[in-house]
Amino acid sequence: MNSKGFTLIELVVVIVILGILAATAAPKFINLKADAQTAVLQGVKASLQGAAALVHSKSLVKGNHKEEVATINIGDGGAELPISFGYPLSNETNWKRLIDIDDNFTYLTVGSTLGDIMIIYLSDNSAPASFSDPCILYYEVAKDANTPPEYKLNVCE
Repeated sequence: MNSKGFTLIELVVVIVILGILAATAAPKFINLKADAQTAVLQGVKASLQGAAALVHSKSLVKGNHKEEVATINIGDGGAELPISFGYPLSNETNWKRLIDIDDNFTYLTVGSTLGDIMIIYLSDNSAPASFSDPCILYYEVAKDANTPPEYKLNVCE
């Protein structure tokens, strides 16, 4: 009998060898670190939005949500929290009172002394040089009583 082709055993051996190669090589080509860092920053963004919404609701109750410079009591025993148009200002001290973020993050305030924009990035990463840098989250204060603050997340690469 003269047949041409591969036997079933030869095909199974080749498939097993290819499977072993794929299992060892695939992790080297798949980098999940950037996706994980982006997901962490998305969680921080959600925390910022939730805290700002609570501050804004307290400001609505107090009736100072249309004032550019005002304060509210957040009930933490500290001084009144400074706000602008009912939302928190962009500085590290105020935000650390509102949300509990560990030391794996670095805050950077840009703008006036009160802070127009606050950038949050992972401490393991280098400091951002521009607003278009990857792997940063930034919060920009409300511009007026009709415009809420902006939360922008640049995904990690």
